[in-house]
Amino acid sequence: MSDLGNLFRQIRIKKNWSIRKAANKMGISYSYLSILEKGVDPRTGKASNPRPETLKIISETYNYPYEELMKTAGYLEKDSDKGKVFNLSVFVSNINLIKKDMSIEKLSEDIYVKTGYHIKASQIKSYINGDIEPFPGTFNILCKYAEVSLDFWYRYNTPETLEEERIKYRNNLHKESLEENNKDFILFNKLRKDVKDFIISEDTLPYIEVAMEAEKNNVSPDTLKILISTIISERDSRE
Repeated sequence: MSDLGNLFRQIRIKKNWSIRKAANKMGISYSYLSILEKGVDPRTGKASNPRPETLKIISETYNYPYEELMKTAGYLEKDSDKGKVFNLSVFVSNINLIKKDMSIEKLSEDIYVKTGYHIKASQIKSYINGDIEPFPGTFNILCKYAEVSLDFWYRYNTPETLEEERIKYRNNLHKESLEENNKDFILFNKLRKDVKDFIISEDTLPYIEVAMEAEKNNVSPDTLKILISTIISERDSRE
């Protein structure tokens, strides 16, 4: 399985979606998505390299950074990896630092509980033994789990520098959260006054719930408009 295919699969599993459900939301065939996850086209035996426009669709459906998918697919240079060389002793030192007295098996379990992504204990052991190097998706998961930047894994660290990393990581998350809330506030203020009044009204909650349920079931706004117009027409004709 390729790095990109493995990443696709891990994101989908975290969302608890079947391949059919994910493919349906993307508007592509489930067989094609299956090929992308495997990383190899069985018809040709060659790597399945999705085009940038396909990666864009996957990015939007999974709500996963498009640039990261483009980097993993090889379309963009991994700026964060420039000049960085994997050093086994550094990696092992940092793994031991974050796992403390946990076993490899417990670490694997804890990573899944806290991130929703699987890194099998056998994989971690292979990384530590130097049999294979962690791929970019693995580093992303480890960064999320340990609350550190990518640079953390390319240098020796101490409990003190680990804590400093975590403070920076949490501050960045807080900043991103504030920026996202600010975007939502700006978008809300762009709405017409009657729409804003409707949204903030307590009586609107049932309508909002119906709209959210429709979005969840992939019912488009245009379909809802047609449905509402049909109901109104039928009601008026009875009257």
